[in-house]
Amino acid sequence: MTLILENLTHAYGQTKTLQGVSLNVEKGEVVSLLGPSGCGKTTLLRLVAGLEHLKSGRIELDGQLLATEGHHPPPETRPVGLVFQEHALFPGMNVAENIMFGLKKLPAAKRQERCRELLNMVGLAGFERRKPGALSGGQQQRVALARALAPAPSVMLLDEPYASVDVMLKREMREAARLLLKQAGSASILVTHDPEEALEMSDRIAIMSDGRILQVGTPEDIIEQPLAPEVAHLFGEAQMLDGEIDGDFLNTPIGRFRIPGGSSESMKGKLYDLVVRPTGLSYHADPDGEWIVRDLRYSSTGRILYLTGANTDSLSVVRVSTGFGAPPVVGERGHIDLLDRHAFLFAKKSH
Repeated sequence: MTLILENLTHAYGQTKTLQGVSLNVEKGEVVSLLGPSGCGKTTLLRLVAGLEHLKSGRIELDGQLLATEGHHPPPETRPVGLVFQEHALFPGMNVAENIMFGLKKLPAAKRQERCRELLNMVGLAGFERRKPGALSGGQQQRVALARALAPAPSVMLLDEPYASVDVMLKREMREAARLLLKQAGSASILVTHDPEEALEMSDRIAIMSDGRILQVGTPEDIIEQPLAPEVAHLFGEAQMLDGEIDGDFLNTPIGRFRIPGGSSESMKGKLYDLVVRPTGLSYHADPDGEWIVRDLRYSSTGRILYLTGANTDSLSVVRVSTGFGAPPVVGERGHIDLLDRHAFLFAKKSH
C-alpha cells in the first residue's frame, strides 16, 4: 500500500501555500514534514485528510483515487486517522468512549475488545473510566493516538502532536508513538518544526520551504548530504555565513577559513554560502592566529568554543566543538579549519 501525492497545489486567496508538491509514503513508513511555520506542512496534511480542497494535482492510496481538483470525498469517508496538537478529546466522554467513538459500526463486544487492545498498546490499561480532564497531557496524547488508530486507518496524520507536552516526556512519547505507528502498519505523515523530533521519529524526512519540498531522504542522508543551505542549516546548531573564495581560503564577514583540500580554479573569486556546524570545524591554538576565544560552554556533545575574528570588532561568533580534552583559555588566539564533514559550501545562485 502506497500513499501518493502528485504535484499538489493550494492557495488561500492569492497566497500560494503549496507549489507542485509530490511525495510517496509506503505502508508502515513514518515520513516527517519538517520546516518553518507557514511553509505548507499543515496544509498538505489537511488536503490528505479532506479538510481542504485540492487546487490541482492528485492523491492516491493503494492505486485508488483519493482526491483531485474535482473529486473531494468528505473526511469521514477517508481511511485516515488524525492526531492534532490539541488532542481534541471529548471532555464529557471517558477514555474508553473516546477510543470507541469511531467504531460505531462494530458490535459492542468487538468495540470493547479493540478498546482493550489499544489501551494495552498505549500503556493505559485500567484507565477506561477516567475522563480526559483527569489525565496528564502525555496521557491525553496517548488516548488521542489510540482513538485515531482504533479504526485501523490506512493513513495516519500527526500535526505537531508533542508541542504541548513537557520537554522531559517528549523523547519517551516519541519512541512509544513510533513503535505504535510501525506496529499499526499505516502510512504515517508527521508534521513538525523540530529537527530532533523529525530525526527520532522518521524513516524519511521531507524538508519544506515556501510551499515546496527541498529534499527527501533518510535522516542520515539529510544530515550528511544536504542539497541546499536551508536543509543544512536546520541541524546541529549550524551557522550560515556569506563568503568569497580567496585562494585556498573562504573570506567571510566575521573571519577567514582554510578550505579542506584547497579550492579549484572554477571556485576562485566566486561567492558561496557556508553552512557549518560546531563539529565541522577544528581549532588550533596559535599566538599569531586570526581568531580569539571569547567564551567556553558545554553541551551534551562536549565543549563548545565561542570565537570572534581577531581583526574585527564584530560581536558575531563562530561555534567550535572541541570534545572533552584540555580546554583552551579565554583570550587565547588560534586558527580554525573547515573539516570534510559537517561543513558545507553552496555556490550562490545568480539572479
